[in-house]
Amino acid sequence: MNEPDNSSPGNESVHRVSGNDLPDLTIYGYQVSERLSQCKDLGRITYLARDLQHVGRTSEKEHRLVVIKEWRIPDLEKSKLSESQTPSLDYANYLPEIERLQQLDLPSIPRYLTSFSTPTGFCVVREYQSGVSLAELGTLPASDIKLVADAVLKILKYLHQLAPVVIHQNIKPENIIVNTETELAIYLIDFGLHPQGDASTGTPGFIPPEQLFNLELTPTSDIYSLGISLICLLTGTSTGRAQSLLDNNYRPQFKHLLPANTDPKMIMWLETMIEPNRYQRFINPDSFGDTAQQRVPHHKTKSFPKHVPVDIEFDFAESTPKIKWIRWTIAISVLLGLCLLAIQFFFPASEELSPAQIAKNQSIAEKAEFEASDRGRLVKEKRCASCSLDRQSFAKAELTGLNVPQSSFIGTNFSGANLTLAIFRDADLSGANLSKATLHQAAFYGAKLIGTNLAGADLRDAKLVYAKLKGSSLKNVNLARADLKFAEFQQADLTNANLTGADLSNADMSYANLTGVPLTGAKLDGVIFTGAKMPNGSIHP
Repeated sequence: MNEPDNSSPGNESVHRVSGNDLPDLTIYGYQVSERLSQCKDLGRITYLARDLQHVGRTSEKEHRLVVIKEWRIPDLEKSKLSESQTPSLDYANYLPEIERLQQLDLPSIPRYLTSFSTPTGFCVVREYQSGVSLAELGTLPASDIKLVADAVLKILKYLHQLAPVVIHQNIKPENIIVNTETELAIYLIDFGLHPQGDASTGTPGFIPPEQLFNLELTPTSDIYSLGISLICLLTGTSTGRAQSLLDNNYRPQFKHLLPANTDPKMIMWLETMIEPNRYQRFINPDSFGDTAQQRVPHHKTKSFPKHVPVDIEFDFAESTPKIKWIRWTIAISVLLGLCLLAIQFFFPASEELSPAQIAKNQSIAEKAEFEASDRGRLVKEKRCASCSLDRQSFAKAELTGLNVPQSSFIGTNFSGANLTLAIFRDADLSGANLSKATLHQAAFYGAKLIGTNLAGADLRDAKLVYAKLKGSSLKNVNLARADLKFAEFQQADLTNANLTGADLSNADMSYANLTGVPLTGAKLDGVIFTGAKMPNGSIHP
């Protein structure tokens, strides 16, 4: 929470830091399955886990997912910090903030469930929120920026009206999640957590200036971080490069990166959010165009308004001309236009459209319709969240980096396609044809691949954690070094598949065909082999 982004920016729904040394937290009631992110220097590590104490009504597979943030005493020899720079890990100092987070009650904030101390530090547990982070989506158009700003500011309004005020302290694109299954609901995750007097860490570029000088954080600190996040999304600047936007006076310079048609009022509004002087930041939304009324008077050092902007309107219309002759020109032009329309109405042209003109108009209409469809978005942008593309063909298509979380591809043909680094998180590919497809480093976290044809596919280093592959064909598939933890392979055919170095921890291989499968270096902790045909041809009891 609120740690520097030392690794490549990621989010809790897709990315994973390399390494397999997952902690055993079963004595606390949680089974860790995945490391989501980490900050080595400061000992902050985030895990995905199953809540063993929260069991579903039908089976243990319904254990709810949670996110566990671990504060671990950092190794000073390996870190770049001195002992004096290392934050204290006295669990008692953090408890008051943890208890305040547990009292938050807003659907847009995943609930904080509990916390506990460990021999090396302590952990905080919260609900897992599925969806796509804004960091994954990358650049957003101005219309979407407005939606994001409106949603996050409503969350901040709730936090900043609490007594005492709750400050998020860790706003960045990775911590804003969009759940497309619930009408584009937006969630704010991963609050900053610091004991009193310790607020010196954060993600470079998103840290408000007052935090650098160890001044008291206020609601305007969150406004600053949100402003930087919106600028990054509007300009396509990654989290790791956000610091490059700052000049020597810690003032973000971003206008040169904006699209040419960006609304000037939006630019003005963003500038008031990221003022280095915290007393001059945007606070009052009542007068959007008048920034003078939106600033906090400089002499107010202790009192801050308890509300933040919510009802935002970006006006893209031109201002009203003040010169009378311009008004007359416009009026005359309108009258002439009306006359022309009247002439066309009462004296229509005798010539009809030629067949070539008709064909051209149909072609334009069909092209527009295609680009607006799910298939058009996938082909053009290589991303389409929660799309429906069942039983379509993308055979031998070049779709490197495809990002289609929670989409449906039932019976779709991807045979021979290049899907390197594709993201199919929580997607449904039941009965799809992925034979001989290139899926190197692809992510199928939680995806449904029941009865799918993956024969001969290249799935080296792929992530199939919790993927469902019951009855699928994986003959001659290359799963070397793949992450297959908790994957379900019941009755799957893996004849001659390559599982060298794969992580099969807690996978279900019951009644699967493993004939000729090399398991050299594979992790098999907790694997279920009931009734499976083993590599040597024997049947596992």
